[in-house]
Amino acid sequence: MRAIVLFVFFCFGFSLQAADPAAPTIVIDPGHGGTDRGAKAKPPYCEEKKISLLTARLVKKYLDQLGYHVVMTRNTDAFVSLPDRVEIANQAACNIFVSVHFNSSRHTSAQGIEVFFSESGETARSSASRKLADSILSRVIRQTSAHSRGVKRGNFYVIRETSMPSVLVEGGFISNDEERAFLKTREYQEKIAQGIADGIDSYFKQRWQKAASTPVAAIQ
Repeated sequence: MRAIVLFVFFCFGFSLQAADPAAPTIVIDPGHGGTDRGAKAKPPYCEEKKISLLTARLVKKYLDQLGYHVVMTRNTDAFVSLPDRVEIANQAACNIFVSVHFNSSRHTSAQGIEVFFSESGETARSSASRKLADSILSRVIRQTSAHSRGVKRGNFYVIRETSMPSVLVEGGFISNDEERAFLKTREYQEKIAQGIADGIDSYFKQRWQKAASTPVAAIQ
């Protein structure tokens, strides 16, 4: 019966209802906040914590429209410790965790978007994290036409210590004058957010498609 339901769900475009308790729960983690400004550059002045929050809010908006349950680790300019971010995700019993950040480098020519995943924990979690990272990066690059810096292994606390598939998105370099000019615009933030949401949606569609094609005897 489960396989039949999943198959129907897949064939009809995975149209989720906002009130559907079976819809996946996603934790979106806007990097930094409060006294922790993250990367910054001037002129024009730009703070990572602000762009991360603005972009994360847009990701939530798009995921809400798709019918997912979304939990934010912060929705204001507030400081949230790394352990608290992990605790929020673990307590939410979410399906995936996505942390939104922006990059900086001493080399001002550095540019592009990269997504990190952790190999800590169980093999299944690591593999799912890698698939999620691949899905998000490809969709963000499609939306923005930015330079892809690839999917990389990382040891960041929030993706290492969470118990579910987790990734950290670096959406561009604040230290690059040209890229910073894009990052400060609502239009470009929307492109990044749409790409992240599309990547998340694609990740779940692939998992549902795989589950729907699994013989009933194999899942009973």
